[in-house]
Amino acid sequence: MTGQLDLNAVMVLVRVVEAGSFRGAAARLGMPKSTVSRRVSELEASLGTQLLQRTTRKLALTDAGAAFVERAESAIAMLEAAQLAVSELQREPRGRLRVTATPQMGQLFLAPLVVDFLEAYPAVQVSLHLTDRHVDLLAERFDVALRAGPLPDSSLVAHRVTAGGVSLVASPSYLAARGTPRDPTDLAGHDCLVFASAGGQPRRVWTLGHGKQVREVAVSGRLVADDWQVLLQAAVRGLGIARVPDVLMRDELRRGDLVSVLHEFSPPATPLNLVHLGGRYVTPRTRAFIDFVRPRLANVLDAPAG
Repeated sequence: MTGQLDLNAVMVLVRVVEAGSFRGAAARLGMPKSTVSRRVSELEASLGTQLLQRTTRKLALTDAGAAFVERAESAIAMLEAAQLAVSELQREPRGRLRVTATPQMGQLFLAPLVVDFLEAYPAVQVSLHLTDRHVDLLAERFDVALRAGPLPDSSLVAHRVTAGGVSLVASPSYLAARGTPRDPTDLAGHDCLVFASAGGQPRRVWTLGHGKQVREVAVSGRLVADDWQVLLQAAVRGLGIARVPDVLMRDELRRGDLVSVLHEFSPPATPLNLVHLGGRYVTPRTRAFIDFVRPRLANVLDAPAG
């Protein structure tokens, strides 16, 4: 072989053989007869052998040409099947979708919607990975993530679900024993239950808002945990004041196990987004998942407590 194989030229040769002439192949391919002839000649030059015997009346394959075309036809059929498969994938959501979220959001809210999504799209398989660890979507090959808070990674495309509220809460028994804080500075005299993301530093500075003012308050306490449910149950048991997303403690507030404190100094709302990697092409299964889950998740999270 004297040159790189041109797959387009191979396709032209196969069409010439199928049509029985350069003219017939040119009509099928929608190109000039001279171009068809030139492509075949270039392929022969690339292979270093004659593939067709040309006469004024007909074409015939040489032995080398017959052996080449036999294998080329199979390869082209496979390529056409692959092209058809890709076209079908672009039309209908199918294949495996990898999704990640925090354990609390995944278990309480996302998992039921994943089940509904699978029922609506039977050709899609979902792998749901729940972790508090910050997952690198590109390196770990995830399609979609449910993320709270700001998104410093500019390579991600975010689809806003809602802006979730966060509240300071404590049990009535704790407040009866220790008193109710009236100002953020009072938190210095209280046991505060501190969240620390997996592998991260404890969040010992709480940001509180009052109108347009934002205040940062240093807090301390005996318990640090990387699981919201641990902090929530500790607050219910009277171990201190917790700063917890509202959606995770609706039942506790409704039952009176917890009460809001310093509600006039509400922490800033936390944006919640479904994110995926940026780029020109987004798979149909990714688009379908976001379009399906986003409004339903917003309805659940924005619903009033009770």
